[in-house]
Amino acid sequence: MIKLVMRITKLFKTAILFVLLWVFSFAFSNAKQMSEISYQIQYMIGNRQAKELVQFLGSLDFEKLTLIEKADYIIALSELYSWAGVDYSYSEKAYKLADEMLKKYPEFWKFHYAIAVVLSHRVQKNNLLAITLVGKIDYHLNQAMKYGPKEWEPFFLAGVRNLEVPLFPNLTLAEQYLKKALENNPDHIYTYLMYGKLFEKKGQFCDALNVYKTALQLPIRPEWKVVDEEAKNEIKNRISEVEKKCTKK
Repeated sequence: MIKLVMRITKLFKTAILFVLLWVFSFAFSNAKQMSEISYQIQYMIGNRQAKELVQFLGSLDFEKLTLIEKADYIIALSELYSWAGVDYSYSEKAYKLADEMLKKYPEFWKFHYAIAVVLSHRVQKNNLLAITLVGKIDYHLNQAMKYGPKEWEPFFLAGVRNLEVPLFPNLTLAEQYLKKALENNPDHIYTYLMYGKLFEKKGQFCDALNVYKTALQLPIRPEWKVVDEEAKNEIKNRISEVEKKCTKK
């Protein structure tokens, strides 16, 4: 009887273990899942395929997209305005769509993030716009972080915004946000680049060097090949400077 009880207990524990493993596996796979549409958009942005991206967006029916795909569509329009040389109408369309979606889904993190991206790209094109837009950018980033606490994108952008603002950067906030972005996505090379720059601004050159060396060990992702390579090249240039300052201490 005792042996039977022990055997049942062992089987019960084994069953619990398999259930837990399945749950963790399912949660992990879901976290990594991305629709084919979102992946294609990300791939074309990450590889700077402007012509292909314009054609792909033109082939999509926005109304039939999922919420995530709609947000990625909006971000893609703004990305094209940022680096592909398209006209301002792309930014206007991106803002209009983001604003419409936010009115329908005010608690969806990625629409807040998308509108912050649109406005940030406008500031990149014209720094004077920061005077009127920075408050709105911060608001939507805060909302995106509030409703998407496990996402890395809004924390990354908030970190960059506080690090690279021309006047009065907030290094404390920048570090807080970039650290959270790395916690949510430890494989994002560009976050390490920004984190290293943060340490440089703080005069912590050995910490910056460690961050840069960690980033160089990360693999370049196919969907972000051009962007990752640009980040690694900049990191290599920063290392040559930072190594000198680190050894002086």
